Amino acid sequence: MARTKSAPENREAKRVLIVETAIGIFASKGYHAAKMQDIADALSIAKGTLYEYYTDKEDLFLGVYDYWMDLYEASMMRAMEDHFDPVSKADALIDTTVEFYEKHAKYAPLLLEFWAHALRSTSDSFLIRIRDMKKRLSQLGSEVATQMQALKLFRNVDSESFAVLELGISDGIFLQWVIDGQSYSLREAYKFRQSVIGSGLMTDTLRKLVAAKVEKKLRLGFLHTSFVRKEDT
Repeated sequence: MARTKSAPENREAKRVLIVETAIGIFASKGYHAAKMQDIADALSIAKGTLYEYYTDKEDLFLGVYDYWMDLYEASMMRAMEDHFDPVSKADALIDTTVEFYEKHAKYAPLLLEFWAHALRSTSDSFLIRIRDMKKRLSQLGSEVATQMQALKLFRNVDSESFAVLELGISDGIFLQWVIDGQSYSLREAYKFRQSVIGSGLMTDTLRKLVAAKVEKKLRLGFLHTSFVRKEDT
């Protein structure tokens, strides 16, 4: 016999449904144009029901961000736990980032709006949340960079500075990809970034092991590789 959901489970399921519905509304209308009534109408519930879960529209917008980032961070942690050597960890972290962005590609404007809203909101809760998330991701990147140095695969580099710069570059690649109409492979762009940065940090030991692969990647780039967008297939 199927187990009956408890009240907390039912509430959590309802909360997720509200967030997933809000994603579509915010993405299509934009944060400022979207109204709580639009979301209530899409759910066929009274607007007052939304306020049982979120205090206002901004709180719900933050709820959407939290929902996505919780999934993203959990994936990043699994990527770290499932791989033991730092090279594999670095590749897994990049794969996780690309998979997240590709999965949410149609909501790209909404992802960008999160950052803009965090900077213009009178409440600092959004910016604090983003900074906390970035700090945790930076710690993961710093850990990998430190391990790479311990194994004499990377030159001596300040791991924390490197990790912060990597996050900025990663966000920049995503932004450029969106601006360019997602006209090339995001995965190949990230691989190219990895080759460019890695070629400068690699020790002679690692350089000899991956020289041919890196040189090919640098020579070919990512703009001219064969790429078909999913929506075009």
